[in-house]
Amino acid sequence: MKFRGKMAEYHCIRKFYAIISSIAKIAKTCVMRLTVDKMYLIMSELNNVVGGPAVWGEIDQENFFNEYNIEGVTPEHNEIYLEFSPDKMFKTLTSLKSPSVKGLKMKLTKKNSIPCLTFEVDLPSIVESRLCVHDIPVQVVPRRCWSEYEAPILPPVHVSLCLPDLKVMKRMIEKYRILGSTVAIAGRRDGSLSLKVESDEVVVASHFKNLRIPVSRSNQMPWIMLEGAGVDSATVRVDLKRLNQFLCSEQLVPERSIANIVDNEILHIMIVTHDLALQFFLPRTSKN
Repeated sequence: MKFRGKMAEYHCIRKFYAIISSIAKIAKTCVMRLTVDKMYLIMSELNNVVGGPAVWGEIDQENFFNEYNIEGVTPEHNEIYLEFSPDKMFKTLTSLKSPSVKGLKMKLTKKNSIPCLTFEVDLPSIVESRLCVHDIPVQVVPRRCWSEYEAPILPPVHVSLCLPDLKVMKRMIEKYRILGSTVAIAGRRDGSLSLKVESDEVVVASHFKNLRIPVSRSNQMPWIMLEGAGVDSATVRVDLKRLNQFLCSEQLVPERSIANIVDNEILHIMIVTHDLALQFFLPRTSKN
């Protein structure tokens, strides 16, 4: 197995670091799936009702890497699965925060018989460029376990809405956490969305109206809409802490943020930019 990639544009390097920062706040472990066309970031430590990963990220390598080469497990299975700690990667790669980063190289290496993702950060100095090298230990996921990281399948969706500004939602959810541990999210196909927190002392709700409805086109959305008479609203109660963690992805400045509700079952959030798609699967909770 071999992997080597190079980023030369500063905005790509900073965005990659922002992605690592976001997933570090969501899960303790992550699997990086490397294919010829894409890099996937898969988090499965959270159990959920749809089975499989709780977070599914897709990065189009052509929009990030100037050079990208991979030799997978076999020619027939030209992929590599690597498990790593997002928090450790985020804390190690602090040099990527420098506004003067000139380039970033990633490669799969072995240090003292331990597989690593090695990052070479090209930084300027007074005389010449200097190279800052970071080795992040990883575990190679054997092919017999790959089926555990297949793309999740979402049940038919009752309500699909474009979310308001994620920064506004995140501030609201952070305040709600003082009041309770869960939030009931209700959506209607007329473009309205409400978030309600209940406790023994108080009931607090926020309402959004006139939200855009995503245009569903065949084979272009990772979900299907449930059709039929009387299907115009849906509600699901989810864990506030987990929802707040997912909303940390607002730092990626998404072009679209979509919420799909499967009534009394699951909240599916999709964050989309021109080169990245992040899907979050948040199951209903039985907490009060």
